[in-house]
Amino acid sequence: MYPISRAYYDGNTGYPVIFKYEYDKDNHIKKFGRDSDVVRNIGTNQVDETISYFDQSPSGNIDLAKISTTSYLFTLVGVPNTSVNFFNSAPTQVSWTYFDKNVKTGVTQSRPGGLWQFLNNKNGLPVKAITSDGGGRNYNYTYYENGNLKLIEFVDLSGPRAGALYYRLTFTTLDDKPSPFSSVKGYWPATYPQAYPWDFAWAFCKNNPIQINGERYDLNKGMFVPDEKDDFVYEYNDKGYPTKVTVFTTYYRAVTTNFTKTYNYTYK
Repeated sequence: MYPISRAYYDGNTGYPVIFKYEYDKDNHIKKFGRDSDVVRNIGTNQVDETISYFDQSPSGNIDLAKISTTSYLFTLVGVPNTSVNFFNSAPTQVSWTYFDKNVKTGVTQSRPGGLWQFLNNKNGLPVKAITSDGGGRNYNYTYYENGNLKLIEFVDLSGPRAGALYYRLTFTTLDDKPSPFSSVKGYWPATYPQAYPWDFAWAFCKNNPIQINGERYDLNKGMFVPDEKDDFVYEYNDKGYPTKVTVFTTYYRAVTTNFTKTYNYTYK
Protein backbone atom coordinates (compact mmCIF):
# COMPACT_ATOMS: atom_id res chain seq x y z
CA MET A 1 0.00 0.00 0.00
CA TYR A 2 1.04 3.60 -0.65
CA PRO A 3 0.26 6.56 1.64
CA ILE A 4 -1.72 9.32 -0.02
CA SER A 5 -2.17 11.51 3.05
CA ARG A 6 -0.77 11.95 6.53
CA ALA A 7 -2.53 14.15 9.06
CA TYR A 8 -0.34 15.31 11.92
CA TYR A 9 -1.71 16.46 15.28
CA ASP A 10 0.61 18.08 17.80
CA GLY A 11 -0.61 17.48 21.36
CA ASN A 12 -4.32 18.17 21.76
CA THR A 13 -4.70 20.55 18.84
CA GLY A 14 -7.79 20.00 16.75
CA TYR A 15 -6.21 21.39 13.58
CA PRO A 16 -4.08 18.86 11.76
CA VAL A 17 -1.20 19.57 9.42
CA ILE A 18 -1.90 17.47 6.33
CA PHE A 19 0.73 16.11 3.95
CA LYS A 20 -0.44 14.69 0.63
CA TYR A 21 1.51 12.26 -1.59
CA GLU A 22 1.34 11.71 -5.35
CA TYR A 23 2.71 8.84 -7.46
CA ASP A 24 3.22 8.05 -11.12
CA LYS A 25 1.76 5.04 -12.93
CA ASP A 26 4.55 2.82 -11.55
CA ASN A 27 3.84 3.99 -7.98
CA HIS A 28 7.07 5.97 -7.83
CA ILE A 29 6.63 8.91 -5.51
CA LYS A 30 6.60 12.15 -7.53
CA LYS A 31 5.38 14.86 -5.19
CA PHE A 32 4.41 15.44 -1.60
CA GLY A 33 3.86 18.43 0.61
CA ARG A 34 1.93 20.38 3.19
CA ASP A 35 -0.80 22.49 1.62
CA SER A 36 0.98 24.91 -0.72
CA ASP A 37 3.73 26.18 1.57
CA VAL A 38 6.08 23.14 1.71
CA VAL A 39 6.28 21.03 -1.45
CA ARG A 40 8.77 18.45 -2.72
CA ASN A 41 8.89 17.64 -6.44
CA ILE A 42 10.75 14.40 -7.09
CA GLY A 43 12.50 13.35 -10.28
CA THR A 44 14.54 10.21 -10.83
CA ASN A 45 17.76 11.73 -9.49
CA GLN A 46 16.81 15.20 -8.21
CA VAL A 47 14.52 16.47 -5.46
CA ASP A 48 13.41 20.11 -5.30
CA GLU A 49 11.94 21.35 -2.04
CA THR A 50 10.11 24.68 -2.17
CA ILE A 51 9.05 26.56 0.97
CA SER A 52 6.79 29.59 0.66
CA TYR A 53 6.79 32.29 3.33
CA PHE A 54 3.82 34.60 3.80
CA ASP A 55 3.46 38.04 5.44
CA GLN A 56 0.36 39.91 6.53
CA SER A 57 0.08 43.25 4.77
CA PRO A 58 -1.24 46.41 6.51
CA SER A 59 -4.56 45.84 4.74
CA GLY A 60 -4.86 42.44 6.39
CA ASN A 61 -4.14 40.37 3.28
CA ILE A 62 -1.76 37.41 3.50
CA ASP A 63 0.85 37.98 0.81
CA LEU A 64 3.54 35.70 -0.54
CA ALA A 65 6.81 37.24 0.67
CA LYS A 66 9.61 34.78 -0.12
CA ILE A 67 10.16 31.48 -1.90
CA SER A 68 13.07 29.30 -0.78
CA THR A 69 14.16 26.37 -2.95
CA THR A 70 16.64 23.64 -2.08
CA SER A 71 17.67 21.26 -4.87
CA TYR A 72 19.24 17.88 -4.08
CA LEU A 73 21.08 16.19 -6.95
CA PHE A 74 21.92 12.49 -6.50
CA THR A 75 24.81 11.00 -8.45
CA LEU A 76 27.56 8.38 -8.18
CA VAL A 77 30.93 9.09 -6.58
CA GLY A 78 33.53 9.83 -9.24
CA VAL A 79 30.96 10.41 -12.00
CA PRO A 80 29.09 13.55 -10.87
CA ASN A 81 27.62 14.25 -14.31
CA THR A 82 26.13 10.76 -14.60
CA SER A 83 22.48 10.47 -13.70
CA VAL A 84 21.48 7.81 -11.17
CA ASN A 85 17.86 6.69 -10.95
CA PHE A 86 17.33 6.28 -7.22
CA PHE A 87 14.15 4.30 -7.80
CA ASN A 88 16.28 1.51 -9.27
CA SER A 89 19.73 1.92 -7.70
CA ALA A 90 21.34 3.56 -4.70
CA PRO A 91 23.03 6.95 -5.05
CA THR A 92 26.48 7.33 -3.53
CA GLN A 93 26.66 11.12 -3.57
CA VAL A 94 24.34 14.11 -3.13
CA SER A 95 25.02 17.79 -3.69
CA TRP A 96 22.60 20.57 -2.99
CA THR A 97 22.05 24.27 -3.72
CA TYR A 98 19.86 26.94 -2.11
CA PHE A 99 17.99 29.81 -3.71
CA ASP A 100 15.86 32.47 -2.02
CA LYS A 101 13.55 34.72 -4.04
CA ASN A 102 12.11 37.88 -2.55
CA VAL A 103 8.74 38.03 -4.26
CA LYS A 104 8.20 41.76 -3.64
CA THR A 105 11.59 42.91 -4.97
CA GLY A 106 12.12 40.10 -7.46
CA VAL A 107 15.67 39.59 -6.18
CA THR A 108 16.98 36.00 -6.08
CA GLN A 109 19.96 35.08 -3.93
CA SER A 110 21.89 31.83 -3.72
CA ARG A 111 23.54 30.43 -0.62
CA PRO A 112 26.42 27.95 -0.28
CA GLY A 113 25.36 24.33 -0.69
CA GLY A 114 27.06 21.14 0.33
CA LEU A 115 28.22 17.68 -0.68
CA TRP A 116 27.77 14.30 1.02
CA GLN A 117 28.82 10.81 0.03
CA PHE A 118 27.25 7.48 0.98
CA LEU A 119 28.56 3.99 1.50
CA ASN A 120 25.65 1.60 0.99
CA ASN A 121 24.89 -1.99 1.88
CA LYS A 122 23.65 -4.65 -0.55
CA ASN A 123 20.07 -3.46 -0.01
CA GLY A 124 20.92 0.06 -1.16
CA LEU A 125 20.71 1.59 2.31
CA PRO A 126 23.50 3.80 3.63
CA VAL A 127 25.90 2.47 6.24
CA LYS A 128 27.90 5.71 6.28
CA ALA A 129 27.08 9.29 5.32
CA ILE A 130 30.25 11.36 4.94
CA THR A 131 30.31 15.13 4.61
CA SER A 132 32.89 17.23 2.79
CA ASP A 133 32.43 19.96 5.41
CA GLY A 134 35.35 19.76 7.84
CA GLY A 135 33.21 21.23 10.61
CA GLY A 136 30.17 19.08 9.95
CA ARG A 137 29.09 15.62 11.04
CA ASN A 138 29.28 12.06 9.74
CA TYR A 139 26.58 9.41 10.26
CA ASN A 140 27.02 5.66 10.81
CA TYR A 141 24.03 3.34 10.22
CA THR A 142 23.65 -0.21 11.57
CA TYR A 143 20.80 -2.57 10.60
CA TYR A 144 19.17 -5.68 12.05
CA GLU A 145 19.46 -8.90 10.06
CA ASN A 146 15.92 -8.40 8.74
CA GLY A 147 16.91 -5.03 7.24
CA ASN A 148 15.43 -2.65 9.80
CA LEU A 149 17.48 0.25 11.09
CA LYS A 150 19.05 -0.59 14.45
CA LEU A 151 21.42 2.26 15.31
CA ILE A 152 22.54 5.66 14.02
CA GLU A 153 25.76 7.15 15.35
CA PHE A 154 26.49 10.84 14.84
CA VAL A 155 30.15 11.90 14.70
CA ASP A 156 31.26 15.49 15.28
CA LEU A 157 34.06 16.68 12.98
CA SER A 158 34.98 19.72 15.08
CA GLY A 159 35.12 20.78 18.71
CA PRO A 160 36.74 19.12 21.75
CA ARG A 161 35.81 15.59 20.62
CA ALA A 162 36.36 15.93 16.87
CA GLY A 163 36.12 12.50 15.24
CA ALA A 164 34.23 10.96 18.17
CA LEU A 165 30.58 10.09 18.66
CA TYR A 166 28.46 12.83 20.16
CA TYR A 167 24.95 11.33 19.75
CA ARG A 168 23.29 7.99 18.96
CA LEU A 169 19.77 6.76 18.23
CA THR A 170 18.89 3.15 19.03
CA PHE A 171 15.80 1.50 17.53
CA THR A 172 15.31 -0.94 20.37
CA THR A 173 12.15 -2.81 19.33
CA LEU A 174 10.00 -3.01 16.19
CA ASP A 175 6.73 -4.74 15.33
CA ASP A 176 6.20 -7.24 12.50
CA LYS A 177 3.85 -5.04 10.42
CA PRO A 178 4.79 -3.03 7.31
CA SER A 179 5.75 0.58 8.00
CA PRO A 180 3.79 3.29 6.13
CA PHE A 181 6.39 3.86 3.37
CA SER A 182 7.87 0.38 3.21
CA SER A 183 6.48 -0.19 -0.31
CA VAL A 184 7.61 3.19 -1.66
CA LYS A 185 10.79 2.81 -3.72
CA GLY A 186 13.43 5.51 -3.35
CA TYR A 187 11.80 6.92 -0.24
CA TRP A 188 15.01 7.67 1.66
CA PRO A 189 16.51 9.85 -1.12
CA ALA A 190 13.10 11.44 -1.74
CA THR A 191 12.94 12.59 1.90
CA TYR A 192 16.64 13.36 2.41
CA PRO A 193 17.90 14.76 4.75
CA GLN A 194 16.09 13.14 7.66
CA ALA A 195 16.02 15.10 10.93
CA TYR A 196 13.91 13.46 13.66
CA PRO A 197 13.87 9.88 14.99
CA TRP A 198 10.55 9.11 13.29
CA ASP A 199 11.91 10.51 9.98
CA PHE A 200 14.72 7.94 10.11
CA ALA A 201 12.21 5.22 11.02
CA TRP A 202 9.99 5.96 7.99
CA ALA A 203 12.99 6.13 5.67
CA PHE A 204 15.03 3.13 6.87
CA CYS A 205 12.66 0.68 8.58
CA LYS A 206 10.38 -1.77 6.80
CA ASN A 207 8.59 -2.45 10.09
CA ASN A 208 7.40 -0.02 12.76
CA PRO A 209 9.49 0.99 15.79
CA ILE A 210 8.00 0.46 19.22
CA GLN A 211 10.70 2.49 20.97
CA ILE A 212 13.61 4.73 19.92
CA ASN A 213 16.18 5.95 22.43
CA GLY A 214 18.45 8.96 21.96
CA GLU A 215 21.66 9.38 23.96
CA ARG A 216 24.11 12.29 23.96
CA TYR A 217 27.69 12.39 25.17
CA ASP A 218 28.04 14.42 28.37
CA LEU A 219 31.48 16.06 28.53
CA ASN A 220 31.21 16.68 32.25
CA LYS A 221 30.32 13.07 33.04
CA GLY A 222 32.53 11.57 30.34
CA MET A 223 29.78 9.19 29.23
CA PHE A 224 26.57 8.86 27.21
CA VAL A 225 23.42 9.92 29.05
CA PRO A 226 19.70 9.68 28.07
CA ASP A 227 18.47 12.60 25.98
CA GLU A 228 15.18 11.53 24.37
CA LYS A 229 12.84 8.53 24.35
CA ASP A 230 10.07 7.95 21.78
CA ASP A 231 7.39 5.31 22.41
CA PHE A 232 5.04 4.38 19.55
CA VAL A 233 1.49 2.98 19.67
CA TYR A 234 -0.23 1.81 16.46
CA GLU A 235 -3.63 1.08 15.03
CA TYR A 236 -3.56 -0.99 11.83
CA ASN A 237 -5.82 -1.63 8.84
CA ASP A 238 -6.72 -5.09 7.55
CA LYS A 239 -3.50 -5.15 5.47
CA GLY A 240 -1.37 -4.55 8.56
CA TYR A 241 -0.37 -0.97 7.69
CA PRO A 242 -0.61 1.71 10.42
CA THR A 243 -3.59 4.01 10.11
CA LYS A 244 -2.91 5.82 13.39
CA VAL A 245 0.47 6.34 15.02
CA THR A 246 0.76 7.95 18.44
CA VAL A 247 4.24 9.03 19.51
CA PHE A 248 4.92 9.70 23.19
CA THR A 249 8.17 11.66 23.49
CA THR A 250 10.18 12.26 26.65
CA TYR A 251 12.93 14.89 26.63
CA TYR A 252 15.26 14.44 29.58
CA ARG A 253 16.84 17.91 29.41
CA ALA A 254 13.75 20.00 28.73
CA VAL A 255 11.63 21.85 31.27
CA THR A 256 8.49 20.37 29.73
CA THR A 257 9.50 16.77 29.30
CA ASN A 258 6.53 14.99 27.73
CA PHE A 259 4.90 15.57 24.35
CA THR A 260 2.40 13.60 22.28
CA LYS A 261 2.11 13.56 18.49
CA THR A 262 -0.45 11.70 16.40
CA TYR A 263 -0.30 10.74 12.72
CA ASN A 264 -3.29 9.45 10.75
CA TYR A 265 -2.59 7.73 7.40
CA THR A 266 -4.73 6.97 4.40
CA TYR A 267 -3.53 4.70 1.58
CA LYS A 268 -4.22 3.60 -1.93
